[in-house]
Amino acid sequence: MTAEDSNISDQGIQKQEQQLASEQDVSGSPMNQALPEEARKILERLHNRPESDVMNSEALRLVRVIWPGAFNVSDPRPLKIGIHKEMAEANLLPAHIIPVALRFFTSMERYLEKIKPGATRINLQGQAAGRVKLREAVDAEIKLYTQSSDFVITRDRVIIKKIRLLSVNKQT
Repeated sequence: MTAEDSNISDQGIQKQEQQLASEQDVSGSPMNQALPEEARKILERLHNRPESDVMNSEALRLVRVIWPGAFNVSDPRPLKIGIHKEMAEANLLPAHIIPVALRFFTSMERYLEKIKPGATRINLQGQAAGRVKLREAVDAEIKLYTQSSDFVITRDRVIIKKIRLLSVNKQT
């Protein structure tokens, strides 16, 4: 193989890469062409932003558009254990958006109230995929309590010899 042949093959590879890049949408995944228009617009807005700037509401809206059967905010149902893996395998979203959306959705008061022993869990299509265990229901109750106004940690200022201010946690 001569240097000229090598040059020609390099140019051919570069052309193929450019063609693939032009076929991909803004988020970089050819799979995203199958997404609804609203989801593509949201991904376009998020494209140039750092991962830390993705807002909870944006991430949740994105997953709600893609999987409306699973992410119903007005009447949430317990999600299947390991649903994050299913979402990642679908390869429809950048990996950093999935945990943001799930953390926000599963910490909502409405969602936590639905986590009762024996309640049906659902998959991404909204179909039954397991049951809530007693331990999971207890954990949800604890999380609800710690988020409630009954469990608010306040800070009181304590004056020591009229010189220093010391902040002390106080449970009300």
